[in-house]
This record gives sequence, structure tokens and C-alpha cells, in this order.
Amino acid sequence: MKNQTIHCNEYVIIFAKNNEVYLETIKSGFSLEQFNEIISMYPYVAIDNHTHVRNVLNVAPSPPQLIGKITQAMELVVSDDELKASLTLHLSKEELELSCRKELTKKVYAFLGEKGISHGIKQEIFFNELKNDTSYTIAEGTPPQHGEDSKIKMYEISEPKPEIKEDGKVNHYNLKLINKVKIGDWLGERINATKGIEGKSVYGTSIPAADGKNHPLKYDRKTVYEAHQEKITLIFSKLNGAVSYNDDGSITVSNHLEIDGDVDFKTGNIKFDGFVTITGIVADGFHVEATKDIEINGSLGLGNIKGIKSLEGNIYIKGGIASKNHVEIKAKKNVFIKFVDNVTIQCGGSAYIGFYCINSNIYAEEVYVESLKGCIIGGLTKAQFKISAPILGTTLEKRTILEVAGFNKNAFLCELDNIDKKINDLKTTMSKIRQALMKADTIKSLTPQQTSEYNRRLKRLMSIKDEIKVLEENKKSISRYSNVKGEGEIEITKRIHPNSCVSIKNRQIEIKNPRLHTTFFFQDGKIREI
Repeated sequence: MKNQTIHCNEYVIIFAKNNEVYLETIKSGFSLEQFNEIISMYPYVAIDNHTHVRNVLNVAPSPPQLIGKITQAMELVVSDDELKASLTLHLSKEELELSCRKELTKKVYAFLGEKGISHGIKQEIFFNELKNDTSYTIAEGTPPQHGEDSKIKMYEISEPKPEIKEDGKVNHYNLKLINKVKIGDWLGERINATKGIEGKSVYGTSIPAADGKNHPLKYDRKTVYEAHQEKITLIFSKLNGAVSYNDDGSITVSNHLEIDGDVDFKTGNIKFDGFVTITGIVADGFHVEATKDIEINGSLGLGNIKGIKSLEGNIYIKGGIASKNHVEIKAKKNVFIKFVDNVTIQCGGSAYIGFYCINSNIYAEEVYVESLKGCIIGGLTKAQFKISAPILGTTLEKRTILEVAGFNKNAFLCELDNIDKKINDLKTTMSKIRQALMKADTIKSLTPQQTSEYNRRLKRLMSIKDEIKVLEENKKSISRYSNVKGEGEIEITKRIHPNSCVSIKNRQIEIKNPRLHTTFFFQDGKIREI
């Protein structure tokens, strides 16, 4: 191909051949500054090798040396998602002048037409100053609007916490334990997912949008039913009963037995599969057993009953128990009781005693006597993690024993770290699955294999959500115990009387003299006090 002269004077010749730019010197005396001034007049010339330029100018005369290449007057770069086109100009100063903007606009539009750019062209850039070798966003597509996932709101069961009031006359110990509902009561709702809105690329082609996903409302079909309104799915109770959640996170309404009055000869002993509410008391010699929570709301205390037992739930006794025959209370979860006298409590969770614990045996993960004047007098109180009470023992020096089995705190903290890691890993996996599902949603027709893979991923996504929920519940439980001082704690906030014994991890301290507010905790192989 014939050489194309770009510039020629008595010192240098700059020419192009096959879109490559060469420099030849005729005689010495031409500086690098002069060369740069000339090249600036030809913006379509891109210098790649400045070393060759310097050498050719310094050693004159010199045969032609390759120094660069011819670039296009206009360069276009389109993003991978085809939503943005960038334009770079290599034009003469005259072509960039505002006085020539009409001609330049025509050239740019013709150039964009050749490249197929037709949507979202930004005309406003032609009204501003333009420079060479500067990237300008010349067109922007319309991004797809992916549909929103469904939003779910469910009936909330708050963590039971007793309310204690001491007014000088009557000590109140109130708690709402059972969440009662009637037929047709609202249990939850889902604002349904929305459809996606297609986008458009700078080429004018459609960009598919993924629809939002409808997450399932998890409920027991036997006791809960579904109804539909515009854009909303609601769930309601099928029966009168008590609301709870199953281990898999689904909401259910269990049978609820409400006895309006006392458990006595009129009712006989109570054994019920579900929740039990007793508005009165349990008479002497009678027994109550239920699979779920038990509420005994009578203000009068219980006496020589045969016992109260919850196989899967909590027990709340508003009036407390004072017995002569050592009554036994058993619960899978927590026990909430105003006071205990000559009672044995066994529970898998925490024992919350409102005002006092006298001559009783308590076995729980944690034990709390909650009144500011509350006390533990006599008997044996055993916990896994912590015991807390204002007063221990009595001025009569009644033998009182507190024992905390203790735990390995480092193992708990490691377990917390492991749970956090598992949750983060599952969330990362869930994000990847969502991206894959969203991508698949943009495909109009899936093959049978793709459909199978899509369903598998969707099922895995639901499974991960359940796993995360279980892990977060475990984390909440472990975090609570990680706040215990040391590896087991006994907290007496006001006074300890003599003839009391505190034991943590089989290490004992006999209390021989009165003490004021003291906290015992196990650390570094021994019991410490603060």
C-alpha cells in the first residue's frame, strides 16, 4: 500500500502505511517539543513508542521508524450488559469547535447508526465543550426492573416475661403465656411478588427482567386456612385455640382447653393434648398435665396438689404454691411462679420465681428470684449456668444450698463463632442460588433439565432459610449464656446469711458470716468473688 504523508518539512517526514505511523528525519535540529506540537494537530495519530521518536530525532538523518498507529476518528465502547455506550473522539480542533457542532452531530449520529446504537442517545453532550481522548457516555439503555420478592408478616409470639408489682398490700405476678385466637383470626399475610419490567439495551433490543419470588407461607393446613385478596395472601385460624410455631417454622393453632373456674371434683384431673388455661386454681389432690403450655391464673395460691406437668411447653402459676407434701412441677421449657414453699421444680429452661423460694428443690438451666425483696431459704437450688436472688438464707441460719454445674465458656464462644460462620456461608450460598434463579427467570422457555435444576435450587433455597432460622435461634440461646460471668455464676444482690453453701463446678464455699451483695463465679479453676 502506498505511503500516506501526514506531515513533511525540511527536518522530518511523518507518514502512514497500513494504518501504522512512521517517523523519518532528513537533518538534525528538530526538537521533541516541536514534534509534539505538530502531532497535537493530528489527534487521529496515536504515538505508541516515544523512545523511537526521541532516538530518531537525536540521530539525524535517520531511516523511517515505527512510532505509532492511526486511530479512528471516533471510538465506541459498549458495556457487557449493553446498557452503556461510551464515545471517544480523535478529531481536529476545528471539528470540535462549537461553530462546527451541527456537522459533528451528524457525523456522530451516522457513526452510531453504523454501530447499531439507537436507544437512549444523550443529545445533551453536543451542547457542551468536547475534547479529544476523553470518554463520553453517548447512550444509556433502560435497565430491567426485576420484580420484588414477596413480603411476609406473621403473628408475633413475644417471649414471656412476668410483670411484678409490689404495692405494699398485694404482690402481683402477671404473665401472658398462651396466645389465644378464635376462628377467623388473622395469623399472617404475604404481599405477593411483583412482575419484572423489561429493559432495553442501547441497541434497542429487549432485556428480560426476572419476576419476584413468592416465598411460601408456612402453616399447618389442618388448623390454618388461606384466603386471597388483590396482591395479598392471608392466613386465618380454622378453630378456637392457641397459636404456636412448629419446629419447622410453620404456624399452627393447637387445641386449647379453658377451664372457667377451678380444677376440682367437678372437672376431675386434667390430661390434655394442647394448651390449658385455668381461670381459678387446682384444688388439693388434683393433677394437671398437658402437652403444651399451662396457665393457672387464679390469684389464690395452690396447696397440696398432686402436680403440674407440661410435656413440651411452659408452666405459669399466678398464685404460687405452698405445700406440706412436696409438690412436683415439671416443664419441658420454662416455669413462671409467684412463690414456692415445699415444692420441687424441674424444667429444661429457666425457673422464674416472683417473690420467694422456701424449703424447695429447683432444677433448671437458670434460676431467678425476681422481686427486689425476694429470697431463697432452705432446700437445694441447682442450675446449669446461673442463679440470681436478692437474699440467700435467713437470720435463723436455715441451711440453704445453691449449686451451679457450670460450663465450658470457651467451647460456647467457639460454638458462637462456628454458628456465625455457618450463617454467613449459608447466606453466601443463598445469594448465589438467588442469582442463578433470577438468571433462569429471564429465559422464556426452560428445557426439562433446566426446569429440574431450577426446582432443585428453589427447594435448596427454602431449606437454607430454615437452617438459618434454627442457627439464629441457637445463637440467641448461646449468646444469652455467654453473658454469664466466668463459667458459672451465683449472684446475690443484697444479703447472704450464715449456714449457706454456694457451689460452682463442684467447688464449694461455706458461708459462716453474713455478707452483703456478692457475686460468685468460676474462673481459672476456682471460685472468685466480686
